[in-house]
Amino acid sequence: MHDFKYTEKSGRFLCDFLLAIIFNILTCQTLIIMFYNTAKSIVSPTQIQYTVFSGGGANEYNDFHSVALKILREFPKDLLQLADPAGFYNWCFQTGRSQGINLYLLEPGLFTAERVVNSTFFNEYSGFFNIDLVKVFLIDSNIPNHKEIAQLVSDMTFGYYMMINDPGEENAAYYDENNFFADVHGLIKLIERDLAQINIVLQKDYGFHIESFNFQTNPNADELNPFHPTMYSHSNYFLLNQILANDWAKKHQWPEKEDMPMFNKKRATIQLGQAAVIDGLAQVVRIKEPAALIEPVYPAMIIIAPFHFPRFKKFRARPFETKRQKAVFKVSQTEQKLDYTFEIEEDTQKILGHKLIGQALGVLTNRLNMLDYAGYLHGQLTYSPIFRMPIVGKSLNMDLSHFQNAFTTRKHAIKKMETIGELMRKKMVVPELKEYLEERNGQIVFISDLPMEWLRLDRYPLCLTHDICRIPEFNFSSLINNYVHNQRLTFEVRPDILKQTLIVHCASEEDQDMHHYFGRIASMQKNLGFKSVFCKTVDEIEEAVSTLKPDLLIFDCHGDFDEKDLSSFLVIDGKNKVRLTGEDIVTRGISAPLVFISACSTMPNYGYVKFLSDAFMQAGAFAVTATFMPIMMHDAAALLLRILSNLKQQQDKAIFSNWLAFISHTLRSTLIFETVRKTRSKYDLDKQIDDDRVADILLRLMVFETRESALDELGEYLQGIIPEADVAFGNLNHEWLSYTTLGRADLIKFELWIDKHVKINNSDE
Repeated sequence: MHDFKYTEKSGRFLCDFLLAIIFNILTCQTLIIMFYNTAKSIVSPTQIQYTVFSGGGANEYNDFHSVALKILREFPKDLLQLADPAGFYNWCFQTGRSQGINLYLLEPGLFTAERVVNSTFFNEYSGFFNIDLVKVFLIDSNIPNHKEIAQLVSDMTFGYYMMINDPGEENAAYYDENNFFADVHGLIKLIERDLAQINIVLQKDYGFHIESFNFQTNPNADELNPFHPTMYSHSNYFLLNQILANDWAKKHQWPEKEDMPMFNKKRATIQLGQAAVIDGLAQVVRIKEPAALIEPVYPAMIIIAPFHFPRFKKFRARPFETKRQKAVFKVSQTEQKLDYTFEIEEDTQKILGHKLIGQALGVLTNRLNMLDYAGYLHGQLTYSPIFRMPIVGKSLNMDLSHFQNAFTTRKHAIKKMETIGELMRKKMVVPELKEYLEERNGQIVFISDLPMEWLRLDRYPLCLTHDICRIPEFNFSSLINNYVHNQRLTFEVRPDILKQTLIVHCASEEDQDMHHYFGRIASMQKNLGFKSVFCKTVDEIEEAVSTLKPDLLIFDCHGDFDEKDLSSFLVIDGKNKVRLTGEDIVTRGISAPLVFISACSTMPNYGYVKFLSDAFMQAGAFAVTATFMPIMMHDAAALLLRILSNLKQQQDKAIFSNWLAFISHTLRSTLIFETVRKTRSKYDLDKQIDDDRVADILLRLMVFETRESALDELGEYLQGIIPEADVAFGNLNHEWLSYTTLGRADLIKFELWIDKHVKINNSDE
């Protein structure tokens, strides 16, 4: 590490913080579980509900949303957090609970009826997911129905509001200014004012109360969490405030103007320094043994890897015509250097001038800020460190575009993946981040449209050494909806998940190769306990899914993408041109908490916008595993059987902590299995390869610290048997690199693990 390492002094602060947590653990938290089919909502009366009313549509993100999401980073998520931020942080770890801001984005047009009707509807809608006592409203001054919204706020027993921008005297008069706040400190004062009344309800209905608010978590909190003016640091600053409460105790101050350039030159190292503190606090609360063999030391890291959408022109009604229009577009697509600066060509500067260039970059900066705000929401769920990489675009476009067409050989495709991975490192990864990730035993959640799984920090792609899931960035609504879905609901993998696993096989009758593998998979139903069906129509798929209501839904079929509308789809019957589209999935409710798509090219990575993963998630999925490119039938069938067999092993022991760890290991272990199988076949080997030795290598592949050496060991072992064996990493087929996992798979815990984790962390030993 470099200048973001802990010093002896900061380490002492963390030890003091540890003592504060150990002796100040929350014991009064009341939780109620609400069930929604196989998902559930864990709610508490002390959670705070935030409702955002926008003058635009709820899904039309505008300047108001930018301001609202920026402000939300400063707010608490629970009343108990205000009473004991450190204890609340520890309690979240002890219980394995993921909790963020309880966010509702609602259209004010839903509340234009009579007052009692509006209040009843609001209470019933929000009460469907929570039992929050405190209701906080962020209101756009441009909404058309201030009178009705003001009445709604007033009808809440503990309702408080913030107005963003000036609504005018007439509209402002509708609201009770006694419940108005201008910033987070004003909100805290209002809640503190009403704490006695809140406690009456808490004591009467739930049997506990809150003594007072206390933000003196640690006397050295300001040194652990200093405020930096660079906007790249603000998400981590406010996330640390959720634990240390130093910004609630005393609002941050901006440095002197002359110090600003110094901070701008350290954007990456400042972010990494904050991440190191967050990781240090995670180690502080991890004082007992892990509940599973495979359990990351640190919380998942949120990395924003922005990418200029390569097909922007396709959405324009008219092409850019003038030299000025083309120059503005060129600026809007500018890449950042590793120090986050933009480099504008001299000819462009002459055409546009500094003012217009600044305006164009301002639009781009606002888009990047929105990604930061979304990244903060996702980071807050698990107190995760956040890092934003520089935005890239044209330097990757040509290489990515090659995946539009089939490669002549698999080796050519692997070589192109390697090229892209190395290019992403060169353009997006500063040396300090490279070193930080190489040493950090933690999963990664990328917010990006890029295939970040292929990123090469060194010899191997990142998905070999780290568990990775992604949330696409282009559709901002989906990015926020994914957060809201995971905040309100949770899903745990039950020990008997195979009983609720449905495999849907689809292919035309003439496709004998596919039917051969269908038979192989279906023959394992009795031994493993899953359900396998063959469907010829979308109606049959809908019927099968609605009948079984699976926890894990697997599609085994062909897939493809449509250049016209930039969508992907599943081929149900190629001969009769039957497809399963995203629209079918949403309208028919064809989904499950976990979805695995064993089909070619269902998540193409060059400018597609209608993803099957988005459709499955809109219909209720928490995580979807899809494919970047074509996959081989035999290898795909073998992978499905391996997934099912591995789930069978999980029935009575906690091997993995979450679905991301499970699916990532199953995918990367394919590299071992397929290398051994193909070596045996090519060189006509049988007993020469020791299965126990291979099993030992697989075990080492499960452990973060030994993954790379395990792969090296496999190559050395096989070449010790067959010196001419071609097992160099670059010469393998790497079917596993075709897959990508979308959604917060890191939040999907195994039930056996969560039970053991809670038991260990609540014991007195």
